Amino acid sequence: MPKIVKYLALFFVLSTFLFFRFYKLGQSFFFFNDMGRDMTVLQQWQLTGKPPLLGPQTSALPFNQSAIYFYLLYPGYLISSGNPVANVYSLAIFYIIFLIIGFYALRKDKLLLIAYLVSFFLLSIHPQYITQGRFVWNPSFVTPLIITAIFAFYKLLNQYSRKTVTIFSLCIATAVSISYSVAPLLISLFIFWLLFNRKHFSELFIGLAGSFFIVQLPTIFFELRHKFVLTKLLLTNKSPEQEGLLFSTRVDRLSQFIFSTTNQQLNIILFVASVIVAIIVVYKFRNIRNKLQFLAAFLYLSLTALAFITPVSIQSHYIFGFTSLLFILIAALSPRLSLPVLLFFTYLYCQPTIINEYFKPARRSYDSLQKCLQKYCDQFRETTFVSVQSNFHPFHNGPEHRYLLTKVGCSVKEIEKEAASAKYMTVVLDDGSYDENTKYYELDLFGQHKEISRLNCHPNLQIVTLEKI
Repeated sequence: MPKIVKYLALFFVLSTFLFFRFYKLGQSFFFFNDMGRDMTVLQQWQLTGKPPLLGPQTSALPFNQSAIYFYLLYPGYLISSGNPVANVYSLAIFYIIFLIIGFYALRKDKLLLIAYLVSFFLLSIHPQYITQGRFVWNPSFVTPLIITAIFAFYKLLNQYSRKTVTIFSLCIATAVSISYSVAPLLISLFIFWLLFNRKHFSELFIGLAGSFFIVQLPTIFFELRHKFVLTKLLLTNKSPEQEGLLFSTRVDRLSQFIFSTTNQQLNIILFVASVIVAIIVVYKFRNIRNKLQFLAAFLYLSLTALAFITPVSIQSHYIFGFTSLLFILIAALSPRLSLPVLLFFTYLYCQPTIINEYFKPARRSYDSLQKCLQKYCDQFRETTFVSVQSNFHPFHNGPEHRYLLTKVGCSVKEIEKEAASAKYMTVVLDDGSYDENTKYYELDLFGQHKEISRLNCHPNLQIVTLEKI
């Protein structure tokens, strides 16, 4: 492949990625619950000088992800003086670094380079990636790590080297540690290695163990410091009850999240077709198991099987292993097959009705929210708790509002930890309403109260101050 074609392909993929991530970002950016939680952790790190030892909590297990997620976000937080939009830039830089390094590493291998660029192009236009790339949280970081790990694993099948083992181990260990939803992919990789290529298994296992130790060092330190409290919770506490475990529900959710078209029947058809294609590819290359097509198809089928037998409900952020493998499988097919499929998905994901959804104005801009809270803190100087009442989401703890109120000068306490430390509560009405009949957990913790003031910033944004009685 001529150099000019390679660099034009890189430029095209990079331009597509940047367009979907940043076009009208300021207008469409929406500061919300999980991002507020993350920004609060970074804020406390800056205020106390103590780095976090634990990452975000999980919904399926009483155990935290690795704190490396916060370490990835912290430089952008400092450079931007705590602007949450910096998380989007940090995530984009993370993707771009992997894209450029992968391009350089594979530049001499035409087939692998094409597969790598096609995979990045598909994730640049996939609706789930665009949505979760603008709403940054820990699973948003895993895909470049997964794709790099798969390509490194493929390299190991054909030419074993300790350098490649290190790349593979660090990438997959970091991906799993950032989001435990990647664990089934690691299990699938182990199954593949044990079934088809047992050479150097002990070295691979040692590499993985060492990588997990490095990535999970903050968690290990926390466990040693607190007498293995998380491990005890994991062993003794009952995991949250899971819903949507029926076969039909799993098919619906997998197809919806993996393909993310606006037509659910089409999603199901595409999901069934992808499984059939993967079975055909595995059968066709059953005697040539070191092919990228065979690897991607086998892992895709293994992940699908695990998704149906694991007693965990399917969530949107669980599908990044599926999508990564599907992208690689499409890219690894022969050009006469992969090109029509690539054009088909480009047509599906780049229709004006879908693209326009990404750039719709947010319910409220970050700047307008910050100005409103700044005005409130200039007027109200008492120590206060914070909660939120909204008509478009069910959460009341409002970590994003707690973060911003602290940032603009209010004295904020956490009612869940210090219920007696303040006699006021600030209730942010984010497209919501409040009266004396309003009830939720944080108000119950606060106790009997009365409204003493109300600040109207916008028709859909008000701030109510409550006082204990």
